[in-house]
Amino acid sequence: MVYFIGIKGVGMTALAQVMQARGFEVMGSDVNEAFMTDKVLSQSNIKVFTPFESSNIPDNIDYAVVSGAYYIEDKNPTNPEVIEVMNRNIPLLTYSQALGNIAKSFDTTLGVAGSHGKTTTSALLTYTLQELSQNPFGVIGSVVPQFGGNARIGDNNSQYLVVEADEYQNHFLDIDMGGLIILNVDYDHPDFFTTPDRYYQAFINAIDKLPLDKPLIVNGDDENIAKYILLNIQDKTRKILKFGLNIDNNITLDENNIVIVEGRQYNQLNLAIAGKHNRLNALACLGLLYDLGFDINSSIEAMSGFRGTQRRLEYKGVTSKGVVIIDDYAHHPTEIMAGIQALREQYPEKTIHCVFQPHTFSRTEMLLKEFGQALSKADHIYLLPIYASAREVEGAITSNDIVNYIDNTNAKIYTNSNDLKQDLSLISGDNNIIITMGAGDVWKITKDMI
Repeated sequence: MVYFIGIKGVGMTALAQVMQARGFEVMGSDVNEAFMTDKVLSQSNIKVFTPFESSNIPDNIDYAVVSGAYYIEDKNPTNPEVIEVMNRNIPLLTYSQALGNIAKSFDTTLGVAGSHGKTTTSALLTYTLQELSQNPFGVIGSVVPQFGGNARIGDNNSQYLVVEADEYQNHFLDIDMGGLIILNVDYDHPDFFTTPDRYYQAFINAIDKLPLDKPLIVNGDDENIAKYILLNIQDKTRKILKFGLNIDNNITLDENNIVIVEGRQYNQLNLAIAGKHNRLNALACLGLLYDLGFDINSSIEAMSGFRGTQRRLEYKGVTSKGVVIIDDYAHHPTEIMAGIQALREQYPEKTIHCVFQPHTFSRTEMLLKEFGQALSKADHIYLLPIYASAREVEGAITSNDIVNYIDNTNAKIYTNSNDLKQDLSLISGDNNIIITMGAGDVWKITKDMI
């Protein structure tokens, strides 16, 4: 039996489903708060104890898997269940260590790494392999409606496991991969990577760990990858396929979205998800599939039906006053910029009202100017207080500090979500969009408006 401490986290829930499908008995625990994964866990018949209590730990567990929200190696734990597991000398694995263990039971584990876009791209890759009759497993960082949850479950004959290869705390180094995509590299997680060089080194280490005969697909348009990553990998003879919109990449698009792979033209890329960033995500997947030997035109057709994931430019509905509601997980300036640009592309005539909830004090402080510049691309901006995390509960910075860098007079700060809801409810007309952005619980703001 495997016991999950913090099982409601999206990664933990997905891993629990995969392990259950691979023959493990699984149960776990978490806080009482409602999560979007509650329904998935219930449908999977995975027992969940709430709240955390040492008495929850069964007698017959083989090992426990713990979320990074409740345990960091070399730091004294405060979670009562983690303390109980350690006192009983029960083996304790982090999420990434457990994921690395189960990955070894697959012929090929395909990792999707990068500062932005991992969830959408790993879901798109999993979906495309599904449509190519490969029946893959997928561990996804959000619910994918077309999978019925945040994991795709194959069977005992499944060759491929697709995972989000997360750089935070060097988690992706716990996974032995048979193919790796690096979407982009944009300094993040300053609470762990205290300098950009340490952040870049994590990606260098991930590449160096990948066997030389396994596919490596990187963003050829990304300046940080070119300047800080590829110049510093150990083996400069490694075969690398580059994707991007610049014509000198191995995998690219022409002005009519015709896919070009190593100089040869294929079919037109037609995606059901909007935005330049998603076209880049698709090119990354096509590069990996090409290197694995899949037919490009078949792959283009296979991915055309993918409709996205929850909290990634997710269309939520329309209010009684005709306003379109969109929700997005964007919590970094690059992601905010990409999301707003995608909305401009999809809804060119509409006024964009952006509700943003910053996530973590260290990230907000490090990127104040960049947040202001990105948010300025919206027509109206509504700022909530910073959403603290379990690993960083307080800081000196506030959302007020972002306003100094917003080049837009239509910015307003809210300390009370009810006041914000009241103001949003006054917006009317089908020429308006409200998008909620952030990695916290900002999505709740518009929940009752639809």
